[in-house]
Amino acid sequence: MNGSGENSLRRQYNKLFCAVSEAQMKFRYLEFHQRDYYPLGDEAWDKAFKEREEVKEAINTVYQYAKQHMHFLDYGKEPLPDED
Repeated sequence: MNGSGENSLRRQYNKLFCAVSEAQMKFRYLEFHQRDYYPLGDEAWDKAFKEREEVKEAINTVYQYAKQHMHFLDYGKEPLPDED
């Protein structure tokens, strides 16, 4: 049978989930303050804030995607052995 191996898929989605989780944390702690935008005009802060919210949503979409696939692949399975 052709296709991706189950353990390979499980590892790949687990790695994706971990990477996106880390990206969420790093993004959350980026310095982001209104005072950094006032020299650019009145609308700069609103635009930057909206863009930041869109990026957060996009990261969350990938997080949910990876979480859902990882859960589906791992449901009722033994933990994967360590990769050597």
